[in-house]
Amino acid sequence: MAQPVQKITELPQSNNAHKNQETPLVTIQNRRSEELIIGLCGTVGSGIRGLKSTLENKLIEFGYHVEHIRLSELIISQQSNAEELKKLKGFERYKALQDSGDELRNKHRASILAEMAIRQITILREANFGDEGTDGVIKVTKKAAYIIDQLKHPDEISLLKETYRNNFYLLGMLRTENERRANLKEEQMTDTEAGILIDRDRKAVESYGQHVEKSLHKSDYFIRNIDSSQATGESVVRFIKLIHGTNHITPTKDEVGIYSAFSASLKSACLSRQVGASISDDDGNILSTGCNDVPKFGGGLYNAESDYDKRCFNHGSKCYNDKHKSLLKSEIESILESKNIPGASQIAQQILEESKAKSLIEYSRAIHAEMDAITALARNANSSTVGKTLYCTTYPCHVCARHIVAAGIKRVVYIEPYEKSLATQLHGDAIYHPDNQTAETKVLIENFEGVSPLRYSKFFGYNQKRKNGSGEVIGYFVNGSGHVDFQHLDSYGEYELKIVQLLNNSLPDQPFE
Repeated sequence: MAQPVQKITELPQSNNAHKNQETPLVTIQNRRSEELIIGLCGTVGSGIRGLKSTLENKLIEFGYHVEHIRLSELIISQQSNAEELKKLKGFERYKALQDSGDELRNKHRASILAEMAIRQITILREANFGDEGTDGVIKVTKKAAYIIDQLKHPDEISLLKETYRNNFYLLGMLRTENERRANLKEEQMTDTEAGILIDRDRKAVESYGQHVEKSLHKSDYFIRNIDSSQATGESVVRFIKLIHGTNHITPTKDEVGIYSAFSASLKSACLSRQVGASISDDDGNILSTGCNDVPKFGGGLYNAESDYDKRCFNHGSKCYNDKHKSLLKSEIESILESKNIPGASQIAQQILEESKAKSLIEYSRAIHAEMDAITALARNANSSTVGKTLYCTTYPCHVCARHIVAAGIKRVVYIEPYEKSLATQLHGDAIYHPDNQTAETKVLIENFEGVSPLRYSKFFGYNQKRKNGSGEVIGYFVNGSGHVDFQHLDSYGEYELKIVQLLNNSLPDQPFE
């Protein structure tokens, strides 16, 4: 277990024999926080309970004082029928919690559960580590971790990231839909009931509902659940060691590939979104990269050095895909008016919003990132796309999917989902996901596992000395190391206090401890 956490009431005093006070740099460095706030995110049935237990045990082994905050308990605490909810099991319990969570977000705001978790952190910190200081904020120097189980909405994640900055980590649990269904059915529910929970959990119709699909890709570290406690444990230990810069851990081939794709995405000036892609061989060598932007004569895309830059922000100052969808609406409206149909404009808008026309992408001037990477490699006579792996920050659209198949790519790895894609429906004969059977004659498309590109440089950068004056390797251990991507004690305590004050105005009753 961790040593008792001590409260800081004033800046540390210097022990320097030559000076009476520390340098400003050392003084501020001594204010680096050792707290971790770790949010768990995973679709229903993905196995978050097992991940939580493993994470908690490993953190304790590494000297952390650990607290577990279950959002389901905080939801129940706000319901008038709390005792009845606690007795529910299986499908009825899941559904009741989904209903209650949606009700809270709808009544107050989408981040309300994260606010409740922040309030609970302040309550637990005070109960475990001391009274408030003169500024009303407790600041501790030892290792303490708060596991928030589990986050279901992007606004919850945004608030926690904004409040705790580098001290907040989102752990994403990945599992195939077939495995999740099987897991839920073990809780005595039918396949239909499991499907209802999965669909609602992934993407609710209401903006205040659960949106796990949009939340999951914001993770700082992704773990794939393969029903192996040993594999999950190894992933968790690697994650903790990366936070503390120990064991000289280097990136996997997939982490290099996804980071290369992410880096390429930053070149894009597309008005809709930034997407990046990279192609590598079996040894992990990056052969080409690409992003979504407007192609130029002679090959490649317009860029910052282009003398004649005709990207959309310079050429018409409007997204051409949106422009032509607007023209399509006008055409539909004209047809309806020619038939003397009342409310033609409203009907045309409804048709555009509620049909597949809303998802049209072929009017865009930008080439997609996957195609940019493929054509970039095609311009190089020394290599080929056949048998290669393509990394993409976003799931391929159905247009790119057919070109990926035709190019001979054997594997695609992605982070962010893309709901407009019809890749599986149109090309199920040539591509497959891990949900299905292993297929030697199809392109595998799977979720990325490992360090998010957003943490890549901090986790794998040169953060501390690796050898001593004699050239010998320096070993670092979690128990004695700080965070490589650190946050200061003085930066988030005041934010917590403000959030709790605002929350108490909305929910005056304290959640149970």
